[in-house]
Parts: sequence; structure tokens; C-alpha cells
Amino acid sequence: MALGSGIGLVPMWSSCPSVNPPTFPKGGIEILRQSLEAQEEVERTFREREAGHIECLNFKKSLRHLLRKQNERREELQLVEQRASERTQALLDELLIVVRERLKAMSPEGYQSITFDNGDMYEGNWKSCRMHGTGVMRRVADNDIYEGEWFFGVRNGNGMCCSPNFGTLYSGKWLAGKWHGRGELAEPEGLYIGDFVDGQIRGYGEYLYREGYAYKGDWVNGVYEGSGTFFYTNGARYEGQWRNGYEHGRGTMTYYNGDVYTGDWCNGRKHGTGTYTSKLLQYEGGWSSGAVHGIGKCTYADGSMYKGSWCRGLYDGDGEFVSQDKKCSYKGEFRGGKRCGRGVYQCGEVEYSGDWLDDRRHGVGEIKTRDGRVFRGTWSHDEPHCEVVPGCNLEGTSLSYCGGRGAPIAPEEPDPVLNMRLGLPDEVIDCMADAPT
Repeated sequence: MALGSGIGLVPMWSSCPSVNPPTFPKGGIEILRQSLEAQEEVERTFREREAGHIECLNFKKSLRHLLRKQNERREELQLVEQRASERTQALLDELLIVVRERLKAMSPEGYQSITFDNGDMYEGNWKSCRMHGTGVMRRVADNDIYEGEWFFGVRNGNGMCCSPNFGTLYSGKWLAGKWHGRGELAEPEGLYIGDFVDGQIRGYGEYLYREGYAYKGDWVNGVYEGSGTFFYTNGARYEGQWRNGYEHGRGTMTYYNGDVYTGDWCNGRKHGTGTYTSKLLQYEGGWSSGAVHGIGKCTYADGSMYKGSWCRGLYDGDGEFVSQDKKCSYKGEFRGGKRCGRGVYQCGEVEYSGDWLDDRRHGVGEIKTRDGRVFRGTWSHDEPHCEVVPGCNLEGTSLSYCGGRGAPIAPEEPDPVLNMRLGLPDEVIDCMADAPT
């Protein structure tokens, strides 16, 4: 019976909100700020996704622990079976001696019912004083019962074994006393249907867990390995490559809200290169240990775009940010998600080239206007720090400075007043009141 038929692979489960999209830097929105309400909504969404990412990692750790626990129990069960089989073989050897010496009135062939000296009971077919064919055996000490086919005293062929001490029920193929071939294994944690090799889950199989999540794909020694799909209870799913129980290699994660990541994974985390797409943004580029890292390009829902270097989810290094209308841009250095270092900011009729600190002009810089005027000077936290010296195309003019404002004064008609925080005429400032600084 396939897990996908009748019982469903992805029932809802409220206790695993675990798979939520990862966090992207707030700085990407702040550089070109939208309305306050929209900004708060974006930040709140990112905080929720960051919390969900932590829950996702905790869930993966618990799942990996569960796989290890299940393997330990199966290994113990196989060890108990091996020792019990050895005891049974010893009893059969003694029985064979007794029958041959005619000390016991039973036939070594055909259908027999017998109780061994240790209390174990068998009823079924015999051959050469061995269980052979079909039969049922109950072992008292191990509290298990097997019904199925035998080959000269060993479980072999189709059979079912119930082991209450371990909470397991296996039904399927056996070879030399071990699960081998196609079978079904019911455990306290759920139901597995698939391939077994030498007593272990190996090959292709589907596991439906009691909590509602499920895995279907390749297995090696009881853990996910190869290609497979994991279904979360909230509707999210991962489809791709696995190694040692973790997402590893190329794979696609589809989140419960429709966000999609396709790319490289390493030990359960996004690592390498990949593309993340959501209603808020699309990112293409590098990842490291689950965070955006390296060189990448991010396009936001409002049309603004950043491309360049990232560090742990923040703009860091050389990069370029362009506004949604392509009228404003910054190209230069970032640190911790903010403009910091040398950079060029262009917006409308003005260009600032110089030093930045924490998203503000700070240090030596130069402002150029569209009509060719150039103002050079120093800034401190976005404020002019000293008198600004006029540059080219300002013959016959001087510059007065007062309270963060500078005014070039011509002998005849004065030019429009300039605000040195933006380097724009006042009438331009008014129409760009919502533009970023």
C-alpha cells in the first residue's frame, strides 16, 4: 500500500510551524523607505520568519534524533532475534539427536506441534527436524510471535513478526532470519512501507509519522539518503537530495505561504548558491549556513534592487542599490547593512561622492548638481561640518553657510537656496520629501 493512497501524505499539524522562510536584511528596505505602515509590516514579517527559521532548525534536530533512536531500537531488535535464533538452533540440534536415537515419539517430517524445554512453541511443517515450509512460533522469553515461511529452521520468505517488547510489527520478505526485500514496518513513531536489506531500511520507501509529517524517497541504513521528498504538516515540503538524514546537495523547499527556495544545501541548511522567491522579494546568489552570504542580487516587490556583497544576511562590502523608479541609486561600500565607507549617491539633480558612516554622510565628500556646480567639504553625521568651498562653474559667486544650509550668492540674480543635507534646490526638496537620504 503506497502512503499516497487513502491515508494522505500531508495532514495539518499545528505543532510544527517550523518551516518558515528565512530572514532578509531590514537595511534593504530602509535605504529607500516606503510608508511607515508598510515598513513596519515588512519588519514584523521578517521577525516572524526569523523565529520560524529557529523553530525549523530545532525540528530538524529532533527529527535527526528520532532517526538515530529508531535505528538503535532496530539494531537491538535484530540482536535479540539473532541470539534467540541461535538458542532455537541449539534446541533443534538437541531435538535431532533425541529423534534419531528414538527417544522421542515424533516424526522428523511433516506437520508437527512441539513445545521446547524453554517454553517456546512451534506449530507447522518440519523437514529433517527443522521448521521448514509454513508455521507459527512463539518465543516466551522474547515475547514475540512469528507466522510465515521457514527454511530449515530459519525465517525465510514471506512472514509476519510481532514484537510487543519493542512495539513493532513487521510484515514482508525475510532472508536468513532478517528483514530483506519489500515489507511494512509499524513502529511507535509511524509506519514504513518499502525496501529492506539485511535487517535495515535501505532502498526506496515511504514513512508516515504519527504526528502527520511524511518522507518518501531513498534510504540508507535507516536514514534519508539519496533523492527524496519530505512533507511538513503545515503544507511545506522539501524535494531534492539528502545525506545522513539532512538536506544535502541540490533541492527545492516550498514554504507553507508559497515562498520557494531552489539551490544548494549542506547538512540541512542553505549553503552554496540558490534562488529565493517570495511576494516581498527575489534573491539570487550566495548562501552560507542558512543565511544570505557572498555575492548576490535581490529585487524587492516595489522594484528596487540591490546587487553586490552580503555577509550573514546583510549588505556588506561593495554593492549597488537602485530605487524602484531608477531615479535614485547608491554605489559603494556597505557595512552591516548600512552605507559605510566610500560611495556615490545619485538622486534627481544631485550626486554625492564621498565618505559614509552608518547610512549618513560623514567625512570628506563632494556634491555635484546637474547644472555642473560642485561643492566640496566635510560632513559629520549628515551635517556639513565646515564651510563648503565652491568648485567649478561658480565664477563670481561665493558660499555662505549657516545651520546646515549653504547659499551661492551671485552679483546679479542669486541661485536657488541649497540644502546641504540633500544638495537640492528647496523646490526639489519639497517634491522629494519622501525620498531616502
